[in-house]
Amino acid sequence: MHEKAYRLILEAILDGRLPPGRLLKEEHLSAWLGMSRTPIREALARLERDGLVVKRGRSYAVSFLSKEDVLEMYEVRIPLEVASAKLAALRAPSHVLDKLAEIVSAMSAESCRDASPDPLRLMTLGGAFHEVISEGAGNRHLRDSLNKIRMRLMPARLQVFLNVSRRRQEVEEHKAVLEAIASRNQSDAEYYMELHETNVLKFLRDNFVITR
Repeated sequence: MHEKAYRLILEAILDGRLPPGRLLKEEHLSAWLGMSRTPIREALARLERDGLVVKRGRSYAVSFLSKEDVLEMYEVRIPLEVASAKLAALRAPSHVLDKLAEIVSAMSAESCRDASPDPLRLMTLGGAFHEVISEGAGNRHLRDSLNKIRMRLMPARLQVFLNVSRRRQEVEEHKAVLEAIASRNQSDAEYYMELHETNVLKFLRDNFVITR
């Protein structure tokens, strides 16, 4: 139940139903989600660890994510993602490559849907792609650092997939990174990952909107 509570609250934060600054009280969330306070409490504690909510007395509030926060975190994220891609090209076992290919295929299928693609699903797939790369890199400290940054950047990453042209570019850039890693070309893996993340940073610098 706490996993379900976490997912539902997270989705509400990302789609704006729970905007930045909104006070999150256990009793209100319990009534809204139709479950006891215990899983709600566990979900809120996890969201606090992820940096998506902050403690406010006995309650929590949805964190604010400023444009400056986003740009500074990407300055840290880019070199870490580049290192992750390089190490994955060197170390990733075949099952990791297979998983990456599955994710890219799912991203491509979702982005090409006749109906409007689901930006939340695309963001989740994009995050999973990077998580699998960091697992294939075989460095738990690098993986943990990147996971923490990615979680905090979720509201910004969702905006990337709300833009039609940018989400199409995301698929192509992920394909290029996959091909470099699968071919065991470390320099190409570094190049295409840095190109991808730099493009995301440029998009967010020009387009990131803070929802109040």
